[in-house]
Amino acid sequence: MAAGSGATARGPRLATTSALPRVRTENARILVPMKLNTWLNSGFCACGDHTDPSNWLVWFPAELASLTDGPLAGDSESVPFFLTPKTSALQAGNGEIVLLGVPLGDLEGSSWRFDDRSGAGSDVRSAERLEDVAPLMGADFGHRTGGSAVAQVRGTFPIERVRVVAGQNRPATKRAMGILSAVASDFDGERQFHTMPELFPETAGA
Repeated sequence: MAAGSGATARGPRLATTSALPRVRTENARILVPMKLNTWLNSGFCACGDHTDPSNWLVWFPAELASLTDGPLAGDSESVPFFLTPKTSALQAGNGEIVLLGVPLGDLEGSSWRFDDRSGAGSDVRSAERLEDVAPLMGADFGHRTGGSAVAQVRGTFPIERVRVVAGQNRPATKRAMGILSAVASDFDGERQFHTMPELFPETAGA
């Protein structure tokens, strides 16, 4: 996988910078917006060095109608965060979905398990340590069109740690911004808001 801008149909695409929050000063320290690279086929997204799994973004698909400023909760006893949202989280979504992104490394400290695909089965391979995730996924997974890898966080997950929000369109993104505007950020920098077409375009020129 090659990171950076200058995307091709199989390469990553730099997130549209116009959607990034403005740089601000805080205690004389400049907060630079996090740059994101996305892989067009799958929606795999990385911030910084894409060879480091701690920089891989994983996404919780929340229904916009039920989104609140409270902790994230799944349908069962765990919260699912998908690695390649275009081929997994957005395929089974009902209603209007907003994606809530967290770097995989930020799941550390929670009780979590990473599965190479969602669903049950004896052939599902799992990892519970960050250093074991990359060998589990192998090479070129960001270009695949059938991936459904998922990180399952047991219990609930604090919404304060959500770094990136992607709505299906601008009205959905603005609605999510309104809901999350009072939610503090449990990380350095500002929470980013995008539309899905900006992050996950169908073509390199979208």
